[in-house]
Amino acid sequence: MILSPEQYPSTSTRELLRAAARGEVAIDHRFLRTILERGEAEIGDIRRFFVEEGLEGRLDIDEDLLAIARHWRTPAAVPFLVEIARRREFAFPDELTEAFVELGAASVEPLLELFEESHNSEDVAFTLAALHSRDPRVLTVLTGELDIDPEDGAMLLGICRDPAALPALEEALAKSPPGDNPLREGLTHAIQEIERAGPAEEAELYDIWPEYPEEDEPHFEVLDDRELIDFLASPVAEYRAHAVLLLAMNGLEGDVLGRVFELAKSDPDAGVRGACWEALDGSLEQPGVREAMLARLEDPTVPIAERCGALVSLAMESGEVEAVHRCILEFYEIPEARAQAIKAMWHSMDRRFAKYIPPHLDDPDFEIQRQAVCAVGWLGLAPELDRVEELFEDEDLRDDALCAYALAAPGTVTAQRTRALLRKIDELAGGLSHDEGHLVRKALDDRLLLHHQPPIFEGVEDREEEPLAPAVSTKVGRNEPCPCGSGKKYKKCCGK
Repeated sequence: MILSPEQYPSTSTRELLRAAARGEVAIDHRFLRTILERGEAEIGDIRRFFVEEGLEGRLDIDEDLLAIARHWRTPAAVPFLVEIARRREFAFPDELTEAFVELGAASVEPLLELFEESHNSEDVAFTLAALHSRDPRVLTVLTGELDIDPEDGAMLLGICRDPAALPALEEALAKSPPGDNPLREGLTHAIQEIERAGPAEEAELYDIWPEYPEEDEPHFEVLDDRELIDFLASPVAEYRAHAVLLLAMNGLEGDVLGRVFELAKSDPDAGVRGACWEALDGSLEQPGVREAMLARLEDPTVPIAERCGALVSLAMESGEVEAVHRCILEFYEIPEARAQAIKAMWHSMDRRFAKYIPPHLDDPDFEIQRQAVCAVGWLGLAPELDRVEELFEDEDLRDDALCAYALAAPGTVTAQRTRALLRKIDELAGGLSHDEGHLVRKALDDRLLLHHQPPIFEGVEDREEEPLAPAVSTKVGRNEPCPCGSGKKYKKCCGK
């Protein structure tokens, strides 16, 4: 059963977590509030879900489970934190270390056991040091590290700041080689840290709310067609609209096509009806579809959101049907319809609309700007490519800008020149990620088809004998994991 936010309060925590892991619900404030207001007694269900089902979902929600547990800041969460440590083979993300530290003394015993179980994990030792505990067993572990790796041990003891560590550090300093060297510097620094340490500062309470949006949509991109069809009956209009458009991407046929056509005519929400008309773009030859769509478009009493969907689907007829051309221009003058009007302009591929595009490449309305970028590509507005290239640095518009550049770049269209253009785009973009490379190659194939030539990249990723992207450089893509190992995207880390 597909859940809507109104059903969250009557749904068990475990079933909510299952739905989140399947991508059927979003982890937003509505979701979190439902679980958090039930109190820390839900930790048991969270742990059981993590242990028994956490590896079965489409999405990895381990970090979200950890965030929920941290919010309660209860010692009852320790067994769950231990399970996370084990699953990660004792390699602690920062959030796990912080969660243990926030629980203070309650974490000492479990971490000592984990240290032994992990055969002296560096991350477990670091977390023990960060507790600033005065437990003699912690001191034993950390001074043991001083014997194994003096530099690392000195760092850990400096973090721990236990005055009882001073004799061991001073002895190690006395035995260290004379002169300037990293070991003496580390030992000296650790001693200074302990000597000037004051009372332990109160840890800042973890605040979960800034980490998540107030409202978000399910992860429709991971759902199959059967699940998307279920969403057509969702009480949330936005969910129905999104499901319709994704179903259309996979092709509407048979019962699904009929269902979408019925929704286009009968859904209570104008936005959903508009999404249905837009989704029927490739079904205009089906009995009654084009006629019904054109009737909606020409009826001024029909809400603009519904008419916009019909306009985009009928846009290719702007050169033959006067009403379509007229509506594109009329809707362009309506602020709330302008984005869809520009979308219809580039769907039409009618260069009579070219003059309307350049002013919107820096439009303050994001969706209008995005549609203008797409229009540069599909209408072949090569003079605007310098402005499009600037948007390669815009995280939200980069994909659209890359495709627009691929479609509109000037020059003779041949297979050889197309491969050269791929290399040029890769260089201009500072390296293409795997997904970006796929998008650009698809756009370049579309460009070839527009010039009545066969595609050259279609299916290349499925042929083992050909490289994934023979024309793309080996640079790290901006959206790929940073090679420094931080876990962040390259553009958010070393690529800054």
